[in-house]
Amino acid sequence: MKEHRSLKDMIHRSRPAGTWLLVALALAMAASRSYLLFHTLVEGFSIGTAIAVHILATRTFKHSKNAFLLYLGTAYLFVAIIDIAHTMTYYGMNVFPGYGPNTPTQLWIAGRFVEAVSLFLAPMLALRPIPRSALLGVYATTTIVLLVSIMWLKVFPVCFIEGQGLTAFKVAGEYVISILMVGAILQLRSRREQLGGSLYRVMVASMAVNIVAELSFTLYTNVYGIMNFVGHMARLIAFYLIYRGVVLPGIDATYNAVTTELKTDAVSDYLTGLYNRRGFVEIATQAMGEAGDEPSAVGVLLMDLDQFKTVNDLYGHLTGDRVLRDFAGLLRSSVGETDLACRLGGDEFVAFLGNGSGERMRVVAERIREAVDKWAASDEVVRSLGVSIGSALWEPGSPGDIEELLKVADERMYQEKQAKKARA
Repeated sequence: MKEHRSLKDMIHRSRPAGTWLLVALALAMAASRSYLLFHTLVEGFSIGTAIAVHILATRTFKHSKNAFLLYLGTAYLFVAIIDIAHTMTYYGMNVFPGYGPNTPTQLWIAGRFVEAVSLFLAPMLALRPIPRSALLGVYATTTIVLLVSIMWLKVFPVCFIEGQGLTAFKVAGEYVISILMVGAILQLRSRREQLGGSLYRVMVASMAVNIVAELSFTLYTNVYGIMNFVGHMARLIAFYLIYRGVVLPGIDATYNAVTTELKTDAVSDYLTGLYNRRGFVEIATQAMGEAGDEPSAVGVLLMDLDQFKTVNDLYGHLTGDRVLRDFAGLLRSSVGETDLACRLGGDEFVAFLGNGSGERMRVVAERIREAVDKWAASDEVVRSLGVSIGSALWEPGSPGDIEELLKVADERMYQEKQAKKARA
């Protein structure tokens, strides 16, 4: 049994390596049949991942507030644009006739410079927020200048000479890019706490693999050669790390944040921030179920604001909303930390008291009445305001649910209201 479990663990641990081996073999076969197919597949994945990072960073910034990821996403959008041009002009594609192997090599080095400089600057820029429109303008201008200088004006330094191989500029450029990547890693290391351990590790690993790719691209003499293949495989791994470490967790985090927000909105009162009726019923029902395990009573105080309609009629609904918010704050401060304050609707509120007793409910109800009296004495708008409170106690083993408890509390609150009217 133990040997069987050990075998399963070994298979599970070796699965990623096996998957990558199969991917490498498949891509090697594709490259042997059609290097253009291999190149398009690898660049397509890199471009898709870069665009995904951009979409993720920009669409989730409202929730994440991650300035580093926002700069990274903006940079990768324009890196993707340059890489699309690189892929379309690659020697033999014939999408744009008239371009030899030099043009895609120039576009490659241009894209890597934009990427490396962005990675080097991103940790610093994240500490000094720049308006997103200005950031987009800088990247758009840089990208247009690079594309025009390479594809139309042809003034960009030559990077590849057919029959001879890479130029000194291209080789030196790859070394400079590698140095920038090392600098970016050191920059991230000094800010790892702000980034978070997971994002830091992914970005460092991706850049380290990218350095391997860049160094490989200094060694080929044929755009279809073996070192070109090795460089592209390293590039694929680098972007896979970004996909697994940035894109997927980012999607999951956004989904979780939106789900949590929707759940919170579903059980919260939009005006006061208290739980609404649905939230109250869910939490109270759960608490009553758990009370069966530990014999402790729970109590309900149902409240209605006396003369609230008069406030609305005299001062308007906006003032009435302010009064409801003020009472919600008063109620929060009057109940215990483990108790629950809710707004059922209109001017009707409820407090759910865990570990309740008749004496505790009386003390809390009196505290609320005294707080309302002080409030009315200090605020002209609520001078005529009062509060009627009905209570109900439930003990483990007793029949009925939270709705029955509310019904009892409602009847007692109504009796108190009637008694006040009779006295008046």
